Amino acid sequence: MNKTYLFYDLETTGINKCFDQILQFAAIRTDESLNELERHEFLVKLNPDTIPTPKASITHHISIEKANTGICEYEAVKKIFQLINTPNTISIGYNTLGFDDEMLRFSFYKNLFPAYDHQYKNGCQRADLYPIVSAYFLFADEVLDWPVNEKQKVSLKLEDLNSKNSLFLQGRAHDAMTDVVVTVELAKRLKKHHEKMWVYLMQKFDKAEDQKSLSLLDKGLEVDGQSYTQGIMVSGSFGYDAQFMAPVINLGQHWHYKNQWCFLRLDSENLPQIMADNQPEMLWSINKKWGDLPLLLPAKKRFAAKLSAQRIKLIQSNKQWFQENPHFFIEAREAILDYKYPQIENIDIDAALYQAGFMNAAQQKLCDQFHKSDIAQKITLMQEMPSDYYQRALRVIGRFASECLPPKMQQEFQQHLEMVANFGDMDRVVDYKGQPRISLPDAYEQIQQLRLESHLTDEQNFLLDELENYLSS
Repeated sequence: MNKTYLFYDLETTGINKCFDQILQFAAIRTDESLNELERHEFLVKLNPDTIPTPKASITHHISIEKANTGICEYEAVKKIFQLINTPNTISIGYNTLGFDDEMLRFSFYKNLFPAYDHQYKNGCQRADLYPIVSAYFLFADEVLDWPVNEKQKVSLKLEDLNSKNSLFLQGRAHDAMTDVVVTVELAKRLKKHHEKMWVYLMQKFDKAEDQKSLSLLDKGLEVDGQSYTQGIMVSGSFGYDAQFMAPVINLGQHWHYKNQWCFLRLDSENLPQIMADNQPEMLWSINKKWGDLPLLLPAKKRFAAKLSAQRIKLIQSNKQWFQENPHFFIEAREAILDYKYPQIENIDIDAALYQAGFMNAAQQKLCDQFHKSDIAQKITLMQEMPSDYYQRALRVIGRFASECLPPKMQQEFQQHLEMVANFGDMDRVVDYKGQPRISLPDAYEQIQQLRLESHLTDEQNFLLDELENYLSS
């Protein structure tokens, strides 16, 4: 069966994937030749336990009043889950693997859907146009006109690429559908002018094909009688100063997270001092999952030629130093391969995706029943759920139909809302990184800072006034 691309974009209440929520979803499905097949777009009502981030509000320009004309988050997430898990779908956007995909994973998890099915099940996979554009800039720069920012550096921002290349000049940046249309037009431009490169880069998002990259890497370093291969990683996140590239040494498979491979950047400055001070955390290590970012290329001359003479000299110097000080390299390698993510205390149930693990068959069956049932049946099924599933289900129903909950459950959900609105710092819950949920005082302070420090339009001032009134109520 042929693949389809689902180009999509999200506008959200902020950038915290655990505590923020989707406000707007837009998607265009195309065939493999990028011909449009269907469109989807909808707004999402604000949850009663979401505190929007003021900066996000003046960026996407979605008022609370407008958002609340949309559907509830649970129904929105159900629709997105069905779209993105349609068999043989490649979900793709611009920097979606850097933000949107993780936001979706947490949205699925919070609403009792499998968080990872769209990555591998039923022929589905993910891709991202952002690193592909980075690669075109490096190796086929004639395809686009490249915008330059105020610092005279090439900008890979979607709105700048759109403006410079006249991809789609209707609509406004940070409107989900506008950004999706621009992304589709950008993909068409890249594919049309260098299809062979398009096919090669898209294969990097296929897990099996991407892992084959390991066999293409050349020997780059020998330490204490053991050889290590080298490669070049490409990602927009590395920045223009690094030419969106990072030279790396392959350290091997992570000892605990078997789906991750570990690499060490070879262009770390002051390497001897870092190691002498016993600060391996200062090294630039990169954990890569196959089919995910960054893109891994062999360190062939045609790719390495994009590295400056100064960086090549630094790489050679660092290699030599590791060969002369093998115990430092071995210590750093073992520390990186053995590193475990810390267990976070006081983590909120909505933020515990990475500590919860995958659903087992029984949990999957129970959640499927939950999604197919009416509210009364949902409430009955909750009694059979393990504690963490029960708590998530309580919030799901509480957010869109709290009046349907029995009195005891209504009280539990009300306690959750009071915790969110709590002004104190002592009992604030945190996400998987240990970061606290935004509080009401935080939001008020950010509103005032934006008013003092930013040149706001009348519309942005209106949005901040609306948000302040909403938080006060």
